[in-house]
Amino acid sequence: RTSILDRMCAPLCDAVLRDSSIPGQETLERLQHANLFIIPLDSERRWYRYHHLFGDLLRQRLGKNLTPNEIAELNIRASDWYEQNGLMLESFHHALNAGEFVRAARLAEDVWQDMERNFQTAAWLGWVKKLPNAIVCSHPWLCVHIGWAFSDVGELEPSETYLQNA
Repeated sequence: RTSILDRMCAPLCDAVLRDSSIPGQETLERLQHANLFIIPLDSERRWYRYHHLFGDLLRQRLGKNLTPNEIAELNIRASDWYEQNGLMLESFHHALNAGEFVRAARLAEDVWQDMERNFQTAAWLGWVKKLPNAIVCSHPWLCVHIGWAFSDVGELEPSETYLQNA
């Protein structure tokens, strides 16, 4: 179930699994000490990732053992946790994976101002381009932000289109 995560920490694993009988930190440490295909990403051993090939294998098995709705629910839990912890890109990514496009659109709207202020307009545009057009067009403020973003990167024709949609 945790194979849906690109990187993981104990609280995130706990949130995704929702099984208090499996303590996340203890499990991660045991797996790492036994050298079982997880790699620490920091010196505090807070964040880990699966070895790429092992992660691919786990995701393949996950697809065979769980329904698409069950996998979507895992992604929603991950998206919730990431949002609560201020990791909006990851939250957006998992919302998309869950097919929760309205949630993803809301997340994009929520971070627009901070990303634009920090000169991350092109990165933000990369996010919203992954959303279905019908969802984008049903969110007027998102259309305004997209129009503004396209204007910032010098693409005036799509900018005008999105502003008119708004």
